[in-house]
Amino acid sequence: MRKFLAFICFVLSVPAARAQVWTPLGPPGGDARVLAADPQNLSRVFLGTADGHIFGSQDSGAHWILLGRASSRIDAVITAIVVDPRNSNVLLASSWARNSADGGGVFRSSDGGRTWAGAGLGGQSVRVLAMAPSDSSVLVAGTLDGVYLSRDASKTWQRISPEHHPELQNFDSLAIDPRDPQTIYAGTFHLPWKTTNGGRTWNPVHAGMIDDSDVMSLLIDGRDPQRIFASACSGIYRSDDRAAQWRKIQGIPYAARRTYAIAQDPREPDRVYAATSEGLWKTEDGGLNWRRTTSDSLVVNSVIVTEGSPGRVLIGADGSGVLASNDGGEHFQETNAGFNHRQILALGWDARPPGRLLAVLAQSSDAVLVSSDEGRTWSPLGSGLPAEPVLRAYAAPDGAWWAPLARGGLIRYQAGSDSWARAGSGSSPSKGTGRPPRKAVPGPNSLAVTVVDMAFSSNQSYAATNEGLFVSKDLGASWARQPLGPLASMPVQAVRASADGLRIRVVSQRGLVFSDDGGKNWRWHDLPLESGGAMSLAVAEDSGSILLAMARNGLYISRDFGATWERAAAGLPAATVLAFAANGPVFAAAMQTGGLYISGDSGRTWDRVSGAVSDARFTSVQSSAEPGVFFVASELDGVYRVQWPGRGAEDSNQAKPVASEPSTALGFHPETLPR
Repeated sequence: MRKFLAFICFVLSVPAARAQVWTPLGPPGGDARVLAADPQNLSRVFLGTADGHIFGSQDSGAHWILLGRASSRIDAVITAIVVDPRNSNVLLASSWARNSADGGGVFRSSDGGRTWAGAGLGGQSVRVLAMAPSDSSVLVAGTLDGVYLSRDASKTWQRISPEHHPELQNFDSLAIDPRDPQTIYAGTFHLPWKTTNGGRTWNPVHAGMIDDSDVMSLLIDGRDPQRIFASACSGIYRSDDRAAQWRKIQGIPYAARRTYAIAQDPREPDRVYAATSEGLWKTEDGGLNWRRTTSDSLVVNSVIVTEGSPGRVLIGADGSGVLASNDGGEHFQETNAGFNHRQILALGWDARPPGRLLAVLAQSSDAVLVSSDEGRTWSPLGSGLPAEPVLRAYAAPDGAWWAPLARGGLIRYQAGSDSWARAGSGSSPSKGTGRPPRKAVPGPNSLAVTVVDMAFSSNQSYAATNEGLFVSKDLGASWARQPLGPLASMPVQAVRASADGLRIRVVSQRGLVFSDDGGKNWRWHDLPLESGGAMSLAVAEDSGSILLAMARNGLYISRDFGATWERAAAGLPAATVLAFAANGPVFAAAMQTGGLYISGDSGRTWDRVSGAVSDARFTSVQSSAEPGVFFVASELDGVYRVQWPGRGAEDSNQAKPVASEPSTALGFHPETLPR
């Protein structure tokens, strides 16, 4: 344990400029794509994600640490991890790219997964990678255009399937005979094939299978290599004669039509597990009878059996991360300590009470999580959340949370009732009670359009929508359109407001529009033409003199109330700004190109924050009450606390949170939402 804690400290300590520090805060869990165990030490396991990251555990998944990134691409889906039994510090991983047809390959690590380098097939979508059990120098990789073989531990590769063959393409699974590395089974998007001479000739082996079966996984029985399991979109099949004839195994309903992986308990060969899109299934008689041992709502991507008797079973799932069973797969519980890989859409911070943090999650049964201790622990927030996606979250001065919905409208959370209710139902909540409206019937002045941003003064709420700016004076029970001068329904992308409601700053489709008298009169401000147009706005000082516009081509700063603008160019790329926050003179900006940038001198110069997750795409940034500290949400890596001990943070008299015109937007513009 001491070694484990020491390594965590090493991973979290980032030797970068000004000694900034990343601290992972969770929420625990996320999408676990592939699991693998060290054959020489089954308690040592590895996990691959959908953005190239490799996590490791020394205690069968009880604790995880982020080791490194196999691929430099943030859209690299890890499809397989194999450990060399001769040297367990040597790992190989395969990947394909979500956003490109030529972004995958095979990668090799010689230090247990901390650093990686390309190991061949660069630019190929490598869907599967297998190592010969009898000779770890022999590797086979399946791509969209063929099967490739390496006989020298990935130093060189050669195609062993015919080029441009109409059937030998789109490979999804591979298995190598444990006694004869020349015998290879390969599953395609269509049907399975087999070679017994290292790829010189191939033969179809699909007798007994339903035609058009996407063979997603293959498993050769470790005790009897004549017995082979194959999972396909049409079900699970078993062959007892080296794939000469298949028969469909009964017991798993057709509804569990996608079985992503099959694993065998090495101590109990008749005990086999199937990871499906509708839970984990288990057989104890070699596949004659199956039963489901998890919820059918669990999408299980991977399953392995580690140490113990019965073997400890680990499954990697979408959203829930890693789950473990110590009773042979009968009962599971989440084991995600250190695995923080949630997809965060937006992050919210409320200094009342201190340390209150809110996270809006994508593709999760718990769409909104709250932490009251700055991210150390998380729990679902309230009841009554609708089934439709929540886009962002906003903290109001009265302590309530607001959340826009993807299909339009707003929901409001009140702590008194610990529940969410639709805003604009025709009657306002009782002040001070936290009770939602009695009737959830839309009123004549309700807000049904999609809200892309919100702001609050002491007695008014503002909603930016594609149909204009709306204002509510009764906690969202009714809304009225706020004209921007003569333009009443012009699309609005962002809004900021001072506490007294006099200063309103709006980003519209045509430019920046400011009012200093509560919306009675408006004046226009333009960014430079090369900006590509503003997307959002922030106010960085009490006086409101420093304004920051997040634009498509960079961050623009005005130090004279918006009269003139200049691009923040010293160290900051000319790219779309996804999120911004100011902590006194310390600014933080997340960029579309990836990475987090921090300035300690009010935006004059910038440094890119380095570290294990420095290449991540960050979706939300919030300022803490502590000088120089920000909370940062990544697209796939959860929430981090980032400390920047630069000159702005060291001066506690200067580094303070934004006061009179805070940036209340806890989300980001829809155009920057992850796809």
